[in-house]
Amino acid sequence: MATAADYIRRTGIAETSLADVMEAAGLTHGGFYRHFRNKEQLVAEALSNAGDKIIAAITRNMAKGGINAAVDVYLSTAHRDAATPICPFAALGSELARSGDDIRAAATAALEELLTVLASGEVNSTARGDAIDALSTMIGAMTLARVTSGSPLSNEILERVREQLHR
Repeated sequence: MATAADYIRRTGIAETSLADVMEAAGLTHGGFYRHFRNKEQLVAEALSNAGDKIIAAITRNMAKGGINAAVDVYLSTAHRDAATPICPFAALGSELARSGDDIRAAATAALEELLTVLASGEVNSTARGDAIDALSTMIGAMTLARVTSGSPLSNEILERVREQLHR
């Protein structure tokens, strides 16, 4: 699953073939159907795995320094420049929106968990609203920074949004 999650975040859903994922995992193409019904199930499970990685990273950074630490690591040049970004939403956002029900359900579940972490487990509407604002802004900024990577605008986006989100 970790190999599939990394491969899909690196290449995109549409560009991912089952044969490529199985080869990357060191497995045979025939073995795929013993584990998954179809590509959508594989992508949904890989997305859950990738969601777990970003949730763990945000949780670690929140424990170290609250929302500001999480924002700083997420909106870092290291995250932007990674061949395989840790955040599946920055890597696959528009593809996820066009995906099937199983994939969108996995994405929604991961987003709900991320929002809970960013809201520090608080369930009031203000904490959830602040978490939605922060996560939406972070994902959008990372997406734009990756699009403009190599230009001064990319760094400007990261810096400006970090400043905006610091509390």
